[in-house]
Amino acid sequence: MAAAALASNIPVARVELSFEISQLANFDILSKSDPQVFVFLADRGTNANPKWTMVGCTEMVRDNLNPKFSKQITVDYYFEEIQKVRFVVCDIDKPTNRFEDQDFVGEVACTMSDIVASRGALSRKLMNPKYTQNLGTLHVRAHEVKDLKMTARFTLSGSHLDKKDLFGKSDPYLTFSRMNADQTWSVIHRTEVIKNTLDPIWKPFELPLARLNDGDMDRPILIQCYDWDKSSAHDFIGECRVTARQMTPGARFDLINPKKQSSKKYVNSGSLHFNNVEMIKENSFLDYLAGGTEISLMVAVDFTASNGDPKFSNSLHYLNPYEPNEYGKAIMSVGEIVAPYDSDNKFPVYGFGAKVPPARSVSHCFPLTYTADPEVFGVQGILNAYHSALQQLTLYGPTNFAPTIQAAAARAQEFFQQKQDVQAYLILLIITDGEITDMDETVREIVNASYLPLSIIIVGVGSADFTNMNILDGDNGSLKFGGRSAQRDIVQFVPFRDYKGKPLAQLAADTLAEVPGQFMAFMRANNSLPRPPPSAQELAA
Repeated sequence: MAAAALASNIPVARVELSFEISQLANFDILSKSDPQVFVFLADRGTNANPKWTMVGCTEMVRDNLNPKFSKQITVDYYFEEIQKVRFVVCDIDKPTNRFEDQDFVGEVACTMSDIVASRGALSRKLMNPKYTQNLGTLHVRAHEVKDLKMTARFTLSGSHLDKKDLFGKSDPYLTFSRMNADQTWSVIHRTEVIKNTLDPIWKPFELPLARLNDGDMDRPILIQCYDWDKSSAHDFIGECRVTARQMTPGARFDLINPKKQSSKKYVNSGSLHFNNVEMIKENSFLDYLAGGTEISLMVAVDFTASNGDPKFSNSLHYLNPYEPNEYGKAIMSVGEIVAPYDSDNKFPVYGFGAKVPPARSVSHCFPLTYTADPEVFGVQGILNAYHSALQQLTLYGPTNFAPTIQAAAARAQEFFQQKQDVQAYLILLIITDGEITDMDETVREIVNASYLPLSIIIVGVGSADFTNMNILDGDNGSLKFGGRSAQRDIVQFVPFRDYKGKPLAQLAADTLAEVPGQFMAFMRANNSLPRPPPSAQELAA
């Protein structure tokens, strides 16, 4: 399914960062240091030579080399992005909240994923190129803001709506829109259409507060009512702006059509009633990560002949010494984000559609290590295995996905069987240049895999027609095979050509944005609860 643009992606969670320092170096002569922590985030989408913005600072703690700061800094967390963060520690001489005015002690540079993947607790040595001595250790804790873990369940009705149909009443439905940072609106939910009535009662529905208002109970929400028309534009009935705090059982709001407000006789275009509102606390993606759940990555590379001979520069597999090809860029953009969530940093990497040594027979799923162990270390290990494989195999075909998905499903099945509380989840990244030649078999394997802890990302490289690939994406309804429906949507397809001239961060954001939702859908379907987070004593051990 298509994801939103990078600038408007919805955060997976909002976290509060708290800080402690142990054994801080003393920079004051007649007393102890007066430390303060300044927090900087790299601007989103600027991973190369980032622009840094200060998002907050702690209070100053006087005369203390082991300070525990009480002020927390709130940061939005995006699973699908590399969020670079710097924690700058200064010894305060002039309490101005400007770090430029202070004595720089040292800093810690990391990513939000480093903190979250460390079960919400990260400890790093302070670094300063001017000193080789121990400057102290910064301890960062991440705590999720609780409001974002709530889901609102609504039961709504309308009364006395404007009549819009010539030979009937109206066919009303509602849209809910959230306000973006630039004051524009994005539709996040549509109700069903209720036919031929001016007093509709809609089916109950649920919306996470993170999606509705980022957990801000006073952020405006735009609710609009339309009359559905089969053969023409839908007619606007009226709208109201409310906040989550105002959405209480029994609340009523006028639906207003601004074009009619100039009439002195105009009162409203009907009323919207909140018959019932329930706030439901849910486990979150961060609850599972804090409990030790790991997100693993498996990569599969298309080595079919349609990619072109790797010896020539027009090949999609050509290894340009000055710039990665599209396969390499896709591996880096996705791999660098997922890697921190896998504790051993080992990733299985496969190929398909080539003649492989020693028999030179065609294989539709083979490890790029050419050994029984398909795992390599780190994202660079994936790239090295890919580059090495190109020197040993012969591009061939056809483009069959089913064997690779079977291999991923077998690995996900091991997670399921070995860990009954399902504390591991697999992302399969398939990079391909062409249309699938075993579509029926692929649909079958995806339907089967939808019942396992697995998500599939497909990146299409080159200029092929990928129209049929969208069948797998679930945009037109749940996949079915042999009378069995997919338990959930697990496939995300993106064509690489749509990201030419854009930062790789955008590709990663659009391919990975749906993974937390797919992960949570699996956990709910299997009644799998997160393990408890480690205690303070366990973290200190």
